[in-house]
Amino acid sequence: MKKLSQESLNCIHQLLDSFWIVRKENPDLFYEIKQNEGFLRDYFKDYFRFKLVVGTDFAKVEKFQVMPQSSTGISDFREIKDYVIFYCVLAFLDGKASKQFALSDVCQAVVSYYPRSSKEQFVKKVELLTWKGKEGYKNRQSLVRVLKEAVRCCLIEVMDKNIEDFQDRETNDALLRSTGLVKYFIRNISFNIEENMTLNDILSIQETQERELGVERRHLLYRKLFLEPAIYRDEVSAIDFDYIRQYSRHLNEHAEKYYEMNVDVYGSSAFLVKENVGTFRRFFPARNAESNLVIQFATLLRLKIIDNNDSLVEQKAGTVVLTNIDLDILCRQLIDENSHEWTTSLKSMSFPEIKNLITKKLFEWKLAASTQEGDLKLYDVIGRFFEKPKEEVK
Repeated sequence: MKKLSQESLNCIHQLLDSFWIVRKENPDLFYEIKQNEGFLRDYFKDYFRFKLVVGTDFAKVEKFQVMPQSSTGISDFREIKDYVIFYCVLAFLDGKASKQFALSDVCQAVVSYYPRSSKEQFVKKVELLTWKGKEGYKNRQSLVRVLKEAVRCCLIEVMDKNIEDFQDRETNDALLRSTGLVKYFIRNISFNIEENMTLNDILSIQETQERELGVERRHLLYRKLFLEPAIYRDEVSAIDFDYIRQYSRHLNEHAEKYYEMNVDVYGSSAFLVKENVGTFRRFFPARNAESNLVIQFATLLRLKIIDNNDSLVEQKAGTVVLTNIDLDILCRQLIDENSHEWTTSLKSMSFPEIKNLITKKLFEWKLAASTQEGDLKLYDVIGRFFEKPKEEVK
């Protein structure tokens, strides 16, 4: 098996893990991608049916998951309003190539673009977005989160003052500049988003379009395997999971060659594992307090099952279903037994915050899912994570 250069592998990893590579931010990587453009274009097309786009100032792979995942949202956004304001800012930036503007200009534009609602039908009076008062303070916080994300995505630059000062007072201003990259930020779509369409409608249109572009089962499974934490038998068709089992050797060879990873396939799940964690992607568990918290939760759950706790019984395919009461009991026990080892940040959290953090991380890494009844279904993969007893740690 021909060994690829580390430079080529790094290009694949960075393109797969990042939204895009901006020349100004990472010139060495950008020019490395330019030099390997032919190879990279063929690689992403052959295995994923993804399109590599290389412009004058950026390079990116137009990638998307088979099914939308909650973990792919913007981590710093806290509510739907953040996303609405974000798109208002994108609309404002459209056409402003390398132009300077004030934060106050953004405020006016967001108010103009923001969807207006009426509490009563046939009433012309509408609610305008405000930057003043108690509600205005929340809106200013939302706009600051949006602008910080726009800076992180290299859509704008802060030229003077601090955008966070806007949180404290609506009259605090800042000078910003558009990078001109906004026109490449959003994927072109071939349908009218203003029509009343459900998520299933959009997915159906995408499926039809991709079928016409030659997307096959193997491309979709590569996307799930390399863009999602795990694949479970109950989320794909029996034919798809049988395909994974049948071609697991080929999938493993690919993972070893391009990512130095291995594909583990079990009766009800398949996922990637890596011996030595590198820096190009996020892994679980990471070396941080939040991962340690989830590992401690997984350890406590495993011990409960081993002890044959009547309320925690393994279900079909090794899953365990926790009611809200079960989850409360486990989280309280976790706090009682482990909080003395936690960081100051975790110790300062309330019980609801700890519980929400645990469930958020479980969903993010597809270690759990919600049932139709609102309970928490934990997958068997979580059983692979176990904290060693202190006397065994060396």
